[in-house]
Amino acid sequence: MRPTVTRSLVMAGALLVTTNGPVFFVSNEILENGRSWEEPFTRAVFVALAVAAVAAVALDRFRLEGIRLAPQTGVAVTAIGFFTGWAVLSSLWSLSPDITRGRSLIYVGLAALAWLIADLSFRDFRVALTTASFGAVLLSLVTVLLSDAIGTDKNGDWQGIFTNRNSLAPIAGVAVLVGLTHVVDARGRRRYLVALIPALSALMMLNSGSRTALFAVVVAAGAAALVVAAKIGGDRYGPSARRLSAATAVVGMGATILVVSRLWTEPTFVQRRTIWSHVWDRIAERPLQGFGWFNVWLDRDFTSAHPLLERGSAHDSFLEVWLGLGLIGLLPFLVVVGLAVYGATTAAWRRPSVASWLWLALVIFLVIENITESYVLWYSYNWVLLMVAALKSGVGSTWPRERRTRQATARASA
Repeated sequence: MRPTVTRSLVMAGALLVTTNGPVFFVSNEILENGRSWEEPFTRAVFVALAVAAVAAVALDRFRLEGIRLAPQTGVAVTAIGFFTGWAVLSSLWSLSPDITRGRSLIYVGLAALAWLIADLSFRDFRVALTTASFGAVLLSLVTVLLSDAIGTDKNGDWQGIFTNRNSLAPIAGVAVLVGLTHVVDARGRRRYLVALIPALSALMMLNSGSRTALFAVVVAAGAAALVVAAKIGGDRYGPSARRLSAATAVVGMGATILVVSRLWTEPTFVQRRTIWSHVWDRIAERPLQGFGWFNVWLDRDFTSAHPLLERGSAHDSFLEVWLGLGLIGLLPFLVVVGLAVYGATTAAWRRPSVASWLWLALVIFLVIENITESYVLWYSYNWVLLMVAALKSGVGSTWPRERRTRQATARASA
């Protein structure tokens, strides 16, 4: 097996862990320890992941053979470093200092993991993402088929190995997007085989009953396709193609606004708006520094204000960061998200391809999901992938992305 394939499979395993599903499944269904971030098994898994990622980065310069990690510089590194450091520092004024300190230190490992993944070629990255996302889909499908009690929730919606449908649906959405790229690249009968990836993933997503994930997939895939098509069409057919693309974009935005306006009155968004209202009130008490990272939902004085607050998150990553880290922590978070969007958009426009389409669709999907869920919490693959996209933007970087240590490359090819 090629060393790069091995690395991508290791990264796939790390991403699968950050979906949280397998970890909580083992903790709750096999070990019967329940679902808690402080449960010994769960905590040990994420601490081990963080330590391994940091060690892999820190010890990379001592590598005797193989391709070394490319140096990371630029605005993204600064923003990720500041965000992570501020999260750790927030333990000094946190409502629960020990919990904030322990949880925020794991985010150092997530930043290191993002560095490792950003160093993969697109081919190896796609292997990692496909293995992790579709692996979670297949495990969930098997769980649904074997046990209704475990694989479905009280409403009959599919949740698979995850704790709820809103965790299954987004990772299935990721599998749909990456699966479509395999279908485009495949030839002959192999195309029918790889078509199972987006097909089964779409089946899981639809049966989860999550409308936000379906909406995010459609918008992400359509918007990314429009950018790529506009560039290719404009280069090939001139201004008329660009005008057609612009008109299509206007129609698409109108349709999106219409769908959002209809969803806005749905119970799921009514509940979210209630949660957001309480979170805003809480943010106003400490708008600059926040209440400490990843711990506010342990405060009974806060969560007892409304039954919906018992769900344990703001259901919006932007509000979640502001709540935990204040405006000071929100700014670097916005920089990371902004760089991810900018980098993916400019890459799709300048170098339209299957790879650039996937990155743009993926980033749009992740951002939409972060508007309706607190994916910056939960040691999530969502935050890791956004950091990867920001790092790949290259804004302010002094190192070419393709640079490698020559001696290491020579050894790898020898």
